[in-house]
Amino acid sequence: MASPIVFVTGTDTDIGKTFTSALLAQKWKANYWKPVQTGLDSDPGDTKTVAGFCKDRKHMPHFFNPRYSLQKPLCPLDAMHFEPEYDIKLSDFSVPEELADQPLIIEGAGGIYVPITKKLEITTHLIKRLQETTQRPIKIVVVARSGLGTLNHTLLTLEHLNRAGLKDRVAGCILNGPKNPQNSATLKAFGASILAEVDHCDSESDITAAIAEIPDLATLFQ
Repeated sequence: MASPIVFVTGTDTDIGKTFTSALLAQKWKANYWKPVQTGLDSDPGDTKTVAGFCKDRKHMPHFFNPRYSLQKPLCPLDAMHFEPEYDIKLSDFSVPEELADQPLIIEGAGGIYVPITKKLEITTHLIKRLQETTQRPIKIVVVARSGLGTLNHTLLTLEHLNRAGLKDRVAGCILNGPKNPQNSATLKAFGASILAEVDHCDSESDITAAIAEIPDLATLFQ
């Protein structure tokens, strides 16, 4: 039986998508795929980061290779300017067919409106493209900061997804950082579903608590 897919996006860059993806992979015993990786001239890449996190833990995901790996720490569109041999197209992407009986975490590049192609297609278009290539159900998890600034960024992200016709695909938000009950309550008042609130993790016990905070995968697809 085919297992579900969760696409992890964020309200900004460096918002905690990769750390959250690693937590989700552990919680749900899921595999991992980063379709487009940038910034390799200054960073080992998110696939290696998730692999390092999962090493010596209960679950080691299968890692699907990025379809594109670019050097500059820029959005895919701008990173291509420095490597003109690349011309990313949405048609280049399809959900990996291997291990379809296991859950899959797909991590986007930056936020939902990050431009990916020279046609100015964005992460939203990529999600729609991936859904066209598979019969597996896909849900979207939005990673947002917990503190100041999160209300505007998070609500705009959710509004964009709604306007793009993806409202039913949005499972909810994971707030990353020191817990802020007021921000969480305000987001809920605007209709946002808060799946988990993950504080900074400085120890193994913190990581265990963060994983326990994440709901079971089945609840996202009810």
